[in-house]
Amino acid sequence: MQTKITLGYLGFLPFAALTILPWIFGEFYEEISFQLLIVYGGIIISFLSGIIWGIDSANPRNLISAIIFSLLGFGAILLAWIDLIYAMTLLFFLFFLFYLLESKINPQFTNPDYLKLRKNLTSGVCGCYMFSIVILIY
Repeated sequence: MQTKITLGYLGFLPFAALTILPWIFGEFYEEISFQLLIVYGGIIISFLSGIIWGIDSANPRNLISAIIFSLLGFGAILLAWIDLIYAMTLLFFLFFLFYLLESKINPQFTNPDYLKLRKNLTSGVCGCYMFSIVILIY
């Protein structure tokens, strides 16, 4: 379990770094930083969706849900070329909704350490998107 925890938090670092990069290096890096935040988020939500295939591949409904999450993650990447706020909003909801889906079908959610890890990571990622949206609006 310790390896999952370590890798999970290491995987969160790009979300945090890309969110605060414009504050460190200035507004000049805002657009590229947020575009990369969206690309990384799209990749991660697709990666997480793959978990469903290993957990509950006998249930067609869950497999279809996993594919929908992956396609919407890809859609968020494409949407970033049109509107960063819409793309980040989509990813915010995808990560939140994926957490809800996974909490219902992943037996690891009975493990308090895994539950805490997923709750912290989902909260952190959603917070990064929310914070970035606020930066873009103002």
